[in-house]
Amino acid sequence: MSQARSLADHLAPDCISRLQRSAEQRTEDAKLLLEQKRPLAAIYFFGYSVEMCLCAAYYRSDGFSPNQTIDRNDRQRRMARARQLRTNAGQPLMNSDPHPLVGWARFLEWHRSVSSKLTSQQSQLLQEAIIKAELVYKHWRPELRYKTVAVTKDQLEEVRNAASWFIQHRNHL
Repeated sequence: MSQARSLADHLAPDCISRLQRSAEQRTEDAKLLLEQKRPLAAIYFFGYSVEMCLCAAYYRSDGFSPNQTIDRNDRQRRMARARQLRTNAGQPLMNSDPHPLVGWARFLEWHRSVSSKLTSQQSQLLQEAIIKAELVYKHWRPELRYKTVAVTKDQLEEVRNAASWFIQHRNHL
């Protein structure tokens, strides 16, 4: 029988500062995986880094303080709300995917636009976040952890560059 205490027993709840720190760490993990010639695993971590940046940005825009707890119910309520809202084209802002990168980007843009008057620079940054999230989601899914597929240099570069963009702009979204 194991004497080690369960890792899950001492995981802290999410908050903006932890999400941002984790996003940075997953990006660093991805870079280390690239050095080890493990591009698929790197894409997997880059994708999660983007998701964490978008979630942190959304909760910051919703008035959460950096260390305020974001519990599972908070996340589920907000995701349910986003799934009820529609884009101008009539599609849900967020689809039913459990890790909706594009949905978080669209929901962030919607929330920021209804919460305050955006400058053209802010609006442009949020539109770019949606485009970058779409680009990452084109190549990334949590299911990658079960796969062994070849990754092209172009696929890797698109995801790496987009993830780097999110890390660079995480405090401005």
